[in-house]
Amino acid sequence: MDLKRISLKILQYLLIAVIFYFLIKSVVRNWSQVKDFNWQFNYWLLIISFLLQFLTLFWLVKIWQRMLRHTGSNVSYFKLFKVWFYANLGKYLPGKIWQFLGMIYMLEKEGVPKMSSFSTGIMAQSFSVISGLFISVIFLGLDLYHRFFSNQPGLMIALVILSISILAFLCYPKVLEKVLNFGLRIMKKEKITLDIRGKDVIIYLLSYSVSWLLFGLGFLILVKSMTQADLKMYPTLTGAYAFSLNIGFLAIFTPGGIGVREGVLVFLLSSLFPLPVSTLISLISRLWMTVGEVLCFLIAMPLRSSKKTK
Repeated sequence: MDLKRISLKILQYLLIAVIFYFLIKSVVRNWSQVKDFNWQFNYWLLIISFLLQFLTLFWLVKIWQRMLRHTGSNVSYFKLFKVWFYANLGKYLPGKIWQFLGMIYMLEKEGVPKMSSFSTGIMAQSFSVISGLFISVIFLGLDLYHRFFSNQPGLMIALVILSISILAFLCYPKVLEKVLNFGLRIMKKEKITLDIRGKDVIIYLLSYSVSWLLFGLGFLILVKSMTQADLKMYPTLTGAYAFSLNIGFLAIFTPGGIGVREGVLVFLLSSLFPLPVSTLISLISRLWMTVGEVLCFLIAMPLRSSKKTK
């Protein structure tokens, strides 16, 4: 490993440490606000939030299975479940590529060509990000309007229309293919071909939108398991969660979006809760997701690769 790469890794972890230092410092400095906040722990709601998270993760594997079938690779759900949650550990390493490499390596053992695995993984993540940003723009638009643009409604409308137009433009198969290949060329990776139609794009966007809506519901119930929260908060919490996860994913300089995701979520939740409380909820949400993924990994461990294709 050369000096440049070592320096980059040190900078990555220093950045994460600095972000978490200020997040935790905010909680400690305002501990009285946190302590006096109306906390109401409900363990049953916490369990339900985890069940919703599991349902969402299982659904994501199902979408991935459909995408692979589109390329002619018919792998059983049980095998894909194991591959997903084994390879998923790679996202906590710097660079974002390790998760894909793990999937490619494991799927190759199941007879899936490397190019099919790679292109499907890129396509899946692209539709996940685009649908998540769609949900974020729609659900957070009203909240951001009241907070920052109430005196400039025209500007807010223009920003929303522009954001939706850009995301919609990216959904055209050929446009999306060119954008993805441009990014892959920068990263010095092979070009991919998206053999999909407009109908497929709509199906995948709707499928991933369902996953973000489920994640949002799970996050709402997680918050409700700790303090008072009602359905009126659902749009803001869903939009905030989807936006923070996607910004964390796009922040390639931090493994698993650590620190970036939390910082963005704190900012977006500050319209609903005091800042130190938002910070604590953000940190707990990271723990919630990590525990869920670890539990799914433990579920995947005993699964045998001899399950019949379904």
